[in-house]
Amino acid sequence: MTISQAFASKSTYGVTYASLDESGLRFESEAVVHLEDGSLLTLRMPTRQDEKLDIHEVVCLQYGWCQAA
Repeated sequence: MTISQAFASKSTYGVTYASLDESGLRFESEAVVHLEDGSLLTLRMPTRQDEKLDIHEVVCLQYGWCQAA
């Protein structure tokens, strides 16, 4: 399987982790590919800006934990 085939597969998805500490929100994103042999391939990738803003709105602004972006 080529990398192009892997990312075109329905077995590929993105995961973003957000954590909040005293210095603000931190983001880590990965692309995850479920391979034919049952194993998982994870690749780090940058978190999209629109995703960061959406998470910021939900986590911080709605709960009053952070200042406006």
